[in-house]
Amino acid sequence: MASSTGQSGAKASSVGQTSVRAAGLNMVTQVFFRLITFAMNAFVLRHISRDVLGLINVRLNLLDDTIMFLSKECFRLACLSHTTGREGWQKMINLMWLSLPLAACVATGLSWVWASLLPSPEPYLMSQYTKAVWIVGASGVLQMLAEPPWVAAQLMLLVRLRVVLDTVWVLTRVVVLCLAVTYTPDSVVEVWAWGHALAALLYVLGHYLAFYLILKHPVKELPMDKVSDLLPSLGDFRLDPDQWTVATSFLGQGVVKQLLTEGEKYVMTVFSLLTLSEQGIYDVVANLGSLAARFVFRPVEESSYFFFSQLWVRATATAQQPEIEKVEQGLHRLLRLMTLLGLLVFGLGFSYCHLLLHLYGGDTLTLGTGPDLLRAQCLLILFLAVNGVTECFARSAMSEAEIIAHTQAMSLLSFGYLGLAWLFTTFMGPVGFVFANCGNMLVRIFLSIRVIKKAFSGRPSSPLEGLVPDTDLMLALMSGAVCCQLSEIYLYPASPVTHLAIGVVVGIILLLSIIVKEDFILAFLVGKFRTKEKVDDEENDNFDAMVEKTKAD
Repeated sequence: MASSTGQSGAKASSVGQTSVRAAGLNMVTQVFFRLITFAMNAFVLRHISRDVLGLINVRLNLLDDTIMFLSKECFRLACLSHTTGREGWQKMINLMWLSLPLAACVATGLSWVWASLLPSPEPYLMSQYTKAVWIVGASGVLQMLAEPPWVAAQLMLLVRLRVVLDTVWVLTRVVVLCLAVTYTPDSVVEVWAWGHALAALLYVLGHYLAFYLILKHPVKELPMDKVSDLLPSLGDFRLDPDQWTVATSFLGQGVVKQLLTEGEKYVMTVFSLLTLSEQGIYDVVANLGSLAARFVFRPVEESSYFFFSQLWVRATATAQQPEIEKVEQGLHRLLRLMTLLGLLVFGLGFSYCHLLLHLYGGDTLTLGTGPDLLRAQCLLILFLAVNGVTECFARSAMSEAEIIAHTQAMSLLSFGYLGLAWLFTTFMGPVGFVFANCGNMLVRIFLSIRVIKKAFSGRPSSPLEGLVPDTDLMLALMSGAVCCQLSEIYLYPASPVTHLAIGVVVGIILLLSIIVKEDFILAFLVGKFRTKEKVDDEENDNFDAMVEKTKAD
């Protein structure tokens, strides 16, 4: 019994440490990605028309995102809970390969819709737009070949592999687009699509090459021996019934979640509420508004889901959960951290929207609804911060029946959200999309909180207490927000530099206050500072050993 408890504790510690490292690396990667995209958009805005920008950033990227999400999300969620090592490994790989035929069907149908049914762009863009649609669709199918090694890498804790290949993916697309607007300005859309296909090919090849090198010189026991173990067992194609059930349950939920996540883009695309030019500007401003969400929230969400799915046993009573204390503490701290970060972004960001847009795009972005749109995005960030963590736990803890019920609730919510987005946008313009999304996030948070309350019922404390910061921190955040707003009103028109300096000082003071007040953050930082030896990721150790062994050979 003691041995079992020790092994369980060691597993929890390993998963927790890996989740933290993965979140940290992903945050750095997301910062790198967004800085590149930030610079690229600033460059592209000055070299191509707004119509082309809207066509690429909204229409074609929406097609790719939809294919990706509908084809792989449900299988990823089902397979990331695999915890039995070699046992059932081939069944898990077989399940991941089902994403390929699903992607073929989804890509074919959606590409036809995009090319034939959606509102057409200007005549001079129509020819290359049609080609680009089918190229993006084919690229989506190609990317499914990387799904089995992607899941295997996650389960084997190969954090840096994902970081490297994500970097290759983004850099390839960025470089091709910048070259296209410079040297082939009359065919930017088509060249961008071929760059997208090239990025997909490199992404797939990179995964298999990495596993070939890792398995050629293994330094520890792995759940597979050769690259061919990533292929489906066609002669004896079997699936794990539990994983299949979870995957099919999440498939319906994935459709609904995609509508909720990208709802404003579907509405503006299908109903033409905004012109392509307006869509392009909206996307640029929305990307600026989502910097915090993409820098911090998304990596934390991905690592949180892995953490919860590994330590929480589905369809098991709370009293019988082996790592209940670890999960409760982790959820409480994540909710507290994300709530404080969301409040910080909302309080300070509201007063610096106009300055940021002016530095980024000049009058192109500051004239009109741009500043109001970015301020609304700051409010949305607060809801995104909370929803990301609550939804991660809910999705990792729900039983099959709860997943079905949750999917039905999300289905009703999706129709209400799309209707609300259409209504708000009709009367308020692009800002209406953001307010509709705020309402959408509030309802999703409520649904996830119900799951959390049920999961921790009977416990002496609730992790939901992390949603309520201490009074002194709330007063500090409110004071900082008021200070920055007064600075924008009275100092910004005369001296933007002074206004910016005040924001930097206030931001540093608030961050230090949060770190000192929340002892778990301070303890984490102090522990890192006192560590004399840097702890590398497991796959980095594998790589070094592999290099040494190669030299010896």
